[in-house]
Amino acid sequence: MRQLLFPIINWCWPVLRVFPPEYYKRYVGGVDVKIIFNKTFPLLRQAEAALVTSGTATLETALFRVPQAVCYHTPIGKVIAFLKRHILKVKYISLVNLIANREVVKELVADTMTVEQVRSELNRILYDKEYCRQMLEGYEYMASCLGEAGAPKHAAREMVALLRRREE
Repeated sequence: MRQLLFPIINWCWPVLRVFPPEYYKRYVGGVDVKIIFNKTFPLLRQAEAALVTSGTATLETALFRVPQAVCYHTPIGKVIAFLKRHILKVKYISLVNLIANREVVKELVADTMTVEQVRSELNRILYDKEYCRQMLEGYEYMASCLGEAGAPKHAAREMVALLRRREE
């Protein structure tokens, strides 16, 4: 087995059973990572930290109040970094930061997505209590931006109210 960044941690990779297990195993290589199928939410309930890539997964991880780093690797990192600095107009790429309109979670993207950056950020998440406290406060703010649970029901009520006002 290859050495992990933090060997005392139980590394898990929650995935949907879209592809056979062999597909996922080729990305893990010889590293001791448990691939867990179709159990993302139960896993998040137990997680102390997460390295997350998918857009909706970042939001789900935040709603479960799990400290996270957002990790997007690309083989053309320098090109993406250039585009991000000079052409793209969005400040953030993760849903958590986009909804809060500020950095709540660290985004390791393109040229900042390195082993050393991941190690550093995971170290802060695991061992810097103040850093985690600020991230969790950011989650609370982000959740308040989303509003109360039941958005479809609230939207339906608003639509009915608008239609009634139109009839008057």
